[in-house]
Amino acid sequence: MPRKAVGKKRGKYVASYSKETLQRAIEAIQNENMSFRKAEKTFHVPKSTLENHVSGKYDLNSRMGRKPALPEAVESKIVETLKHAAKQGIGVSRTQLLRRTGELCKRLRVTPFKGIQPSKDWWTGLKKRHPELTIRRSEKLSSSRARMMNPVVVDKYFTDLEQIVKDLNLEMKPHCIWNMDETGRSFEHTPVRVISDKKIRNVVGKTSNSRSNVTITACVNAMGHWMPPMFVVKGKTSASLHGFNTEAAPVGSIWSYQENGWMTDVLGEKWFKNVFLKECGPERPQLLILDGHSSHESLAILECALANNVQILSLPPHTTHILQPLDRAVFGPFSAAYNAACSEFMSENPLNMVNKWSFPGLIKIAWEKSFTEHNIQSGFQACGIYPLNKHVIPASGFAPSFPTDVPESQSPASSSAIMSTPESINLFPATVAISVPSVSSDDVRSSLVSISHKSPVSSTSTSAESRESVSATDIMTLSNSDTSNFPTTSDISTNNIDNSEPPMIDDPELLLNLIATGQINVVENENEIPEENTGIWNSEIENIFLTPKAKPETKSCSTNRKKRATCTSHRLLTSTEVLQEKRDTENKKQEKLKLKLEREEKRKQKMK
Repeated sequence: MPRKAVGKKRGKYVASYSKETLQRAIEAIQNENMSFRKAEKTFHVPKSTLENHVSGKYDLNSRMGRKPALPEAVESKIVETLKHAAKQGIGVSRTQLLRRTGELCKRLRVTPFKGIQPSKDWWTGLKKRHPELTIRRSEKLSSSRARMMNPVVVDKYFTDLEQIVKDLNLEMKPHCIWNMDETGRSFEHTPVRVISDKKIRNVVGKTSNSRSNVTITACVNAMGHWMPPMFVVKGKTSASLHGFNTEAAPVGSIWSYQENGWMTDVLGEKWFKNVFLKECGPERPQLLILDGHSSHESLAILECALANNVQILSLPPHTTHILQPLDRAVFGPFSAAYNAACSEFMSENPLNMVNKWSFPGLIKIAWEKSFTEHNIQSGFQACGIYPLNKHVIPASGFAPSFPTDVPESQSPASSSAIMSTPESINLFPATVAISVPSVSSDDVRSSLVSISHKSPVSSTSTSAESRESVSATDIMTLSNSDTSNFPTTSDISTNNIDNSEPPMIDDPELLLNLIATGQINVVENENEIPEENTGIWNSEIENIFLTPKAKPETKSCSTNRKKRATCTSHRLLTSTEVLQEKRDTENKKQEKLKLKLEREEKRKQKMK
């Protein structure tokens, strides 16, 4: 596709009027008897353009310039497929688009482009014809999150959540519905964007020398209130807490330590007893929603919660980026506020550093700016928890799971549709377009022939392994031969239609018979794709630009899925079944420990 010419060479009216202006000019000429010259001066539309549209030579929706390489219907299908792929997390880059478009034309044996694939100029023209397209940088989304965030999992979760809220009589008690999660903050913050000279290639921002990370446990309720956070620093003894200005942290904060700075079962139990039970209030029952991390599901926490009439519900795994209020509306502003506070602090004085002493105060500034009543309530509303509404989950959140969605029980495809005869060939779809050389009795012309079939047919006279296009010599030889022995329509089977690829005919007798009987039409053209024969393009576009759908699970996979169901879905952790499961696991663990100690004791006795 050639580059667009400079406007000066094509006249002063190039792209100086819109479609609406042209329409008003035409209406003025037709309805108000305005002359063409006056309309040209009034609406700044060339006189020749007005004459062509008024006379009907050009349609109002016609575009300036030459026709696109691909038909409008095919191009629109490609654009819709590109947007659909981006929503599913399998977006197509510009390089992939050009390569796959070339592959599409190669499969269908058409050559609308000069090279093997379209050039960058075609992409530039495509963007102008479809201004909604743009190039965006994709955000990270793990495959497990893309797979688990599907309508089936979410619908089951909301069904159980609605029943739990109803049983606990919490429909009008937002202060009794809590959400808890952890986040990490490092001494090395991300500098904010600053004003700089355009000529400078790199703009630097000063950060801390230390990359120490601190785990922060937060808990909020649907009313918009928050509990004091618990900080977990890296260390083996209480000496690791020395140097932190704990008094500058948010009011009521609790500080603890762990070898890796992570949340553990012991620390989870400590938080539940020392923070949650003290801050949630005397009203019962209470509902605590959290993710399925092991530190949240210890037997000690569950038994303590059951004794205090607190129900704990774990979210479906790998769905917290959509279903957890803290992740949706609080931790994002908290991270941005922390980075802004650190940047402001370090810009006040060249000697200022983010370290143990300054870290708590910076966290307090960010905490007060982000853990607001509005942000917290928005998080519960966006997750559909309070008020309870599963329809607030955006449809775009489910789109990445569609490529991996597989019905749990699906009968395998019947093999009877495949002919056992080795000579069978592919069949025509209802409407297909293929290209073969067109010849006459005098010479072989260079134009292409488009064959549009009217009804599905098949032949068993040639092998599928040696399928090739009909040669010009074969058609010339057979054009003068006797056609009395050609197969009739009664010899043609109408079974086993394969719509996945265009047909290939290498039997000249069958080809000429189909043309003679009127079952296919021969239309001469030069690389022009008929608009009406775009049905085959749709399936090929989806095959090339979208990933193939997942295959149905086998019986063994389905059985394994059922066995894993208890750990791959949401659970009411304080239910009798889960508690019994935890007790059995704890008993087995104690038995193994006891056997290990006995073996160690016997080994020591033998050594004596």
